[in-house]
Amino acid sequence: MSKPVSALREGKLAFQILLAAFGCILQFVNSSSVIRKKFLFTVLPEDRTSFGVETASTFHAKYIDSQTPTDKLTQIMKFPLVSFILLAALLPSQSQETAVPQWDVEIPGPITAGTPSEPAPKPEPIDFTVLSSRTTRMLVTEAPEMNDLPPVSGMINVTVQVVEDPKLPDPPPPLPAMPPDDPAVVARMAELLETYRGTDLVFLSATVYDHNRTFLRIYPNGKVGNDVSAWSNLDFNHFSGFSTYRVKDAVDGTIYDFGLLMGIGNTNFQRMREVAERSGSGDMTPEIPELPDFSAGGPAFIVVEGDAASPAMDTLEQIHDLYRKEGPRMEQAYHAREEARAERKAYLLANSPKPEDIVIKFWERDPASGK
Repeated sequence: MSKPVSALREGKLAFQILLAAFGCILQFVNSSSVIRKKFLFTVLPEDRTSFGVETASTFHAKYIDSQTPTDKLTQIMKFPLVSFILLAALLPSQSQETAVPQWDVEIPGPITAGTPSEPAPKPEPIDFTVLSSRTTRMLVTEAPEMNDLPPVSGMINVTVQVVEDPKLPDPPPPLPAMPPDDPAVVARMAELLETYRGTDLVFLSATVYDHNRTFLRIYPNGKVGNDVSAWSNLDFNHFSGFSTYRVKDAVDGTIYDFGLLMGIGNTNFQRMREVAERSGSGDMTPEIPELPDFSAGGPAFIVVEGDAASPAMDTLEQIHDLYRKEGPRMEQAYHAREEARAERKAYLLANSPKPEDIVIKFWERDPASGK
């Protein structure tokens, strides 16, 4: 995939630096015109302690006309002062992102909202002729439908039957293998290369605190070493219920599909403090950097670890731009799923499920069929 947002981000930074430099030049020209002095400066990296200030490089100034030392000092300090102010104003925009969307991102399909799927059609019943049968009683324990419900236990009947051949139709034979240079194969492969976009994978780990802050780790292509860690002001529970999001390239309009593989966990500070108090281990709550609330400023994040040139930065921006566009639909679907889950849980608690009996049938194919 091309890197349109990386290019946009680098272009934005270059423009900001250019703007700061332009402001410095204007300030320099303005100051020079006021005192009507000709000013000449050179960068001297070896001089690091001019005017008692530690700097990576300092400016050494020479005036053609004579000036007092105070005038020289004032004039020299005016020039870097503006640049420091402007560059300092730019720094927050690199660490905290609250900008307008840079990507055209959307969820192409529906979002699961807790509505039960249509039941699969039942197969036509088969009339078996039982030749012999044997039943055994057995105590079984099965996993519950939800992880916070008790297991499903009970006695069941396990029945093994020998039946007559029901003369079921044979399954269709497998398709014959075709050579890769067959014209039909070549044409089909050409069509796939032309129309199939493919799907890239996004590996994301999310720990949600109090449903309003999330600690993220993004691994480009699932590889460790180029990952990015960040804090977000979004509840990433809203990013469940769909598997794919779509990105439109900001440069050439190419469409890319991304499969979201997210591991998510939820915790809250009150529970963490209670556990720490019981165990005597001290306060283990993480220190969360200051972020604006979503209701006040929209999606925002702060990168705390990782390379700014990592592809994970593109992913980080994409998922926040996705929420800017699809957030209301994602949140509504999340609450609908939670409501449906609560209703199903209440039903299961009121109507405890029982394990079902099992019937196993064996038969021998009719020898007259030759199979």
